[in-house]
Amino acid sequence: MSKITDLDKKIKDSIVEDRQKDYGDYQHNFTILAEMFTLVLFDSLKKRIKPHQVGHIMMALKLFRSTRGYKADNYHDLSIYNDMAFELHKKDVAKKDKV
Repeated sequence: MSKITDLDKKIKDSIVEDRQKDYGDYQHNFTILAEMFTLVLFDSLKKRIKPHQVGHIMMALKLFRSTRGYKADNYHDLSIYNDMAFELHKKDVAKKDKV
């Protein structure tokens, strides 16, 4: 890894660690949020929202915010939500492959 990649990973890891101290485990939270989003959007949905899709929604929010002006936090969060969605989606696909 390059020094920039290492630094980027350290920044993201620090942000995730801080957020988990404040809000708890993202995997658990995304699962709960998926249920809440499913309930709120019940009449508009054909299927339940999955935890990795919560990551997609959060990325959309951060991407939208980044169009409203520069704030480094939005870009860091966008990258972190991408990593989280990636991991959760990978687990979801692996779970289906085992069935």
